[in-house]
Amino acid sequence: MAEAGGACAPCRSGAIGGDELQALVGLVYEGLLEEKPWGGLLNALRRQFHANYVSLTIRLPSAEDRGMVVFAGEARPHIHALYSSSLYAVDPFVNLPRDTVVMLEELIDEREWLGSVIYRDFLEPLQVRYMMGADIRSDEGRERECRLRISRPPQDGPFSETERALCGLLLPHLRRALRLYAHLDRVESACRLYVGTLERMGIGSILLDEDGGICRINRAAEEILAEGDSLQLHNGMLEAVAPRDDRRLWRLIKQAAAGRNGTGLVEAIALDRGGQRGGLSVLVRSIPLSASAEAGRAAAVELILRDSSRPAQPSEPLLRQLYQLTPAEASLAVLLGEGLTLEESAVRLGISRNTARTHLRAVFAKTGVKRQTALVQLLLCSVVAMD
Repeated sequence: MAEAGGACAPCRSGAIGGDELQALVGLVYEGLLEEKPWGGLLNALRRQFHANYVSLTIRLPSAEDRGMVVFAGEARPHIHALYSSSLYAVDPFVNLPRDTVVMLEELIDEREWLGSVIYRDFLEPLQVRYMMGADIRSDEGRERECRLRISRPPQDGPFSETERALCGLLLPHLRRALRLYAHLDRVESACRLYVGTLERMGIGSILLDEDGGICRINRAAEEILAEGDSLQLHNGMLEAVAPRDDRRLWRLIKQAAAGRNGTGLVEAIALDRGGQRGGLSVLVRSIPLSASAEAGRAAAVELILRDSSRPAQPSEPLLRQLYQLTPAEASLAVLLGEGLTLEESAVRLGISRNTARTHLRAVFAKTGVKRQTALVQLLLCSVVAMD
């Protein structure tokens, strides 16, 4: 925090320069974009504080969830496993005062600490003698909780008040970054659920930027493109195999990208497959500017691909749960839902046609339908195709 003269206490003491402090603050926010969140920040803090370990624990505020832990320092997986399984319950350096930097020696007597089980069995082998940390929690109590811990070996001595002040300067930024991380995590979870549901239904999804470059593609769409009979990749860009279809498709993509400022544009096109089998239906829709950041990197247009020859994939576990089917009955129902005949399903399952008929009668009785076509419709329209 800036005081009289415009400089913070750590800066005035010479513990850190203004540019170095700004670099640390920058790493707090850049950590949101790293594959291992805040790995760069933790390594920088380790150097700044001459620490042997720095850790950031992110967890939902419940005793059952240990959450995600990011470390800077030598990894000791077996010791960390010991801590998570048995020593966590006796750790005195948890549930610290909110948004306050605390030294370990403020919480426990030195003699008691050095004789404790957690020090002897967990920390002493790691050469952890001195600790400084802070717990960051949200106002609502429903967001993620963050635990920052910084440790030193015995020979480097305890942390100073200047170092405490420097750590305290980072806490408001960590708290803001943590809230952003929680929001991004919820958005990413929603995206994974959406994409997974489409895949279970055999539907492809491709997100494009304003120039038509691919931002994200799900597995079903990758499989459709790999077949290359109606839509394919050419030099990293989408291309309909038939030239006429390609011109129409790109006209719709450009229109959708240009329509992002309004309520959104939705158009459809059927791509030719040379009459070999059913066509590929493509829904082209614009992604409003307000939602593009949530959809991914500068996403402007989404293509929804529906291959009529690619059936949805009913879930056996859900079938068994919803209709109390046996494993054998559920397996038969799934194959019928994928478009196989009763005879083909019997061969696939390695059972006789009469046994398959027996299973089918039981499936009819439990699902309340009387024909195979009605059974297939039930499977494709119910939640069993969305698991």
